[in-house]
Amino acid sequence: MSAARKTLKILALIYFVLGIVSLVIGIAGTATGNLDSTYGSNAIPAAVVLVAKGLIDLAAGVAGIKGANKPSQVDGAFKLGIVAAIATIAQAVLTLPALGGSSVNIVTFVIVVYDLFFVQQAHAVKAENKDRL
Repeated sequence: MSAARKTLKILALIYFVLGIVSLVIGIAGTATGNLDSTYGSNAIPAAVVLVAKGLIDLAAGVAGIKGANKPSQVDGAFKLGIVAAIATIAQAVLTLPALGGSSVNIVTFVIVVYDLFFVQQAHAVKAENKDRL
């Protein structure tokens, strides 16, 4: 297994964990009302984005593991990584004070970088697979 495939598999496993965490935070935050303090008037849209992001991350994790094991199937991980980056940006925008949020969420912007790194690794595995054929 190449270094790109190993890296993609590790990133996919982390994605899987991030997906579970996002789902738990989104569902528990909605049930308890804790999202109101962070997202203000955008609590409900933020909960929807968190749950959607969790589902996308879980799907990207599964697709990344499949793509790392069988490079011909890495295209799904590539596309889901792009969708995850867009969902993370939406999550970050909801926290901006101009939109009613309480602060700029630096962690969310770091996750965007992670999303883009995942996409880059999926692309590397895809290119590596083309070279093998």
